[in-house]
Amino acid sequence: MERQRDIRHHDHGRNSTRERADRRGHHPLRCVRFRRILPLLVLTLLAWGAGPVAPLLAQTDAVPAPARVLMLSDIQLEGATRTPLATVYRYLPLRPGQPIDQQSLVDGVAALREGGVFRSVDFYTRPGAQRGQLVLVLEVVEHDVDFRWAAGNTNLDGWYLSPAMLTYDNPFGRGGRSDIQWRVGFRTTGLLMSYAQPRTADGRRYWGTRLSLMGTERPWFADGVEYRHTVTSFGWAGVHGWRLGGDDLLEAGLSLEGLDVADHATAYTNSADGAVTIDQEVSGAALPPAIGGATGRDRRAIVHLDWQHDTRAERKRAGTPVSGAWGRVKAHTVVQGSRSHVGLQADLRLFREVPGGVLATRLRGAWVGRPAAFYDRLYLGGMYTVRGFPTHALSAPGGDTWLAAGSLEYRTTILRDARGARLAGIVFLDAGAGGASDAPDPYTGVAAAAGYGVRARVWWLDWVGVDVGFPLTERPLDMRFQVNASIGWSF
Repeated sequence: MERQRDIRHHDHGRNSTRERADRRGHHPLRCVRFRRILPLLVLTLLAWGAGPVAPLLAQTDAVPAPARVLMLSDIQLEGATRTPLATVYRYLPLRPGQPIDQQSLVDGVAALREGGVFRSVDFYTRPGAQRGQLVLVLEVVEHDVDFRWAAGNTNLDGWYLSPAMLTYDNPFGRGGRSDIQWRVGFRTTGLLMSYAQPRTADGRRYWGTRLSLMGTERPWFADGVEYRHTVTSFGWAGVHGWRLGGDDLLEAGLSLEGLDVADHATAYTNSADGAVTIDQEVSGAALPPAIGGATGRDRRAIVHLDWQHDTRAERKRAGTPVSGAWGRVKAHTVVQGSRSHVGLQADLRLFREVPGGVLATRLRGAWVGRPAAFYDRLYLGGMYTVRGFPTHALSAPGGDTWLAAGSLEYRTTILRDARGARLAGIVFLDAGAGGASDAPDPYTGVAAAAGYGVRARVWWLDWVGVDVGFPLTERPLDMRFQVNASIGWSF
């Protein structure tokens, strides 16, 4: 009884385990066993609740900590002696005060390099005045006078090679480009002196000016003989363009030029009866009226308006954009006395990736007024219209006033290297028609040809190629096939 009294007396105190057990009427050994299994019960309950709890914990762990945002506090230019930051901002898509990360920094400097304002561009960063700020330092080397080789095209109208070019880019610190070049193109050669401003202060406009002296051999056919007629032009041209958006461009231009059309043509092939031989000169009354009436010197002014749309993809396969389109509509007016006229042309090129390569399509239509001289008229046949026929062989000597043509090409890679396609093959189908209301047409109807070709990428020249075309329709000349060599692609 004394024991029991002691237990009651300590009922609200710090009783021992044995005392608590005695109070509840349990044996102390049983209480010890309960203590041993109690952790197991707790673990069991936790395991039972782990189903709904674990995903919540996993989701909580998966949420990343907010990234630290850096602010571009300043951009500094080192190494530039004539170029201000205002010019750099025309090409660099970064500005002080904007948030910055590593990728946008690298992409921005890459855009500046592609602009070509400097010979080289390096960069580094350092902390700004406050925590979380960054200063971008651009280390640049400006251009000197360079001697280059070059290849290019004039708005995709035709490719040319510049075997010798003296350039001085960014001469005044405004991002302009100046050069003096000797140009060799599709039966053309000449000297040009140019200055261009690719981007003005607003970044959307551009302009350029040029002095030129060019000689062109205009081929024409008469009685199965190919003749070459030299036309020399010299003068000044200026353009001003607007980038209307990411894909559209509008350009206006003015040209003032003098012309000197040779008073004779030179035979390039022999006639079937032997009356005309290679290198024989034909002049005066022996020239077709449309040719003879345009010889001599003349002056003129040309105004043009050109709209272009370009959605071609940057990614290429077989040297060709894998998707997108390039199109243009161009109108021009020629003021040249009795030969004054207007002209209009439309051009569309489509690209689509298909199994094994790329399918390329071109549709073209053009028209010029009847007063136009032969050197301003349209001609069918050759590399840029219907392969399989000699250049200009499907038109009258004086040229056509309207023309419609289309081409379909399948292009595929034959050999490749680290830069992409190195050797490409093509299979093509061309068709076209043309005519003039003031001259008999030596070839009526639609002309068609099919063939194949190759394009090789030369490291210093880009693409060069050869096409072999086979006529599918009537041949005005006794030729079973036609071989065309080109710089670049036909379109």
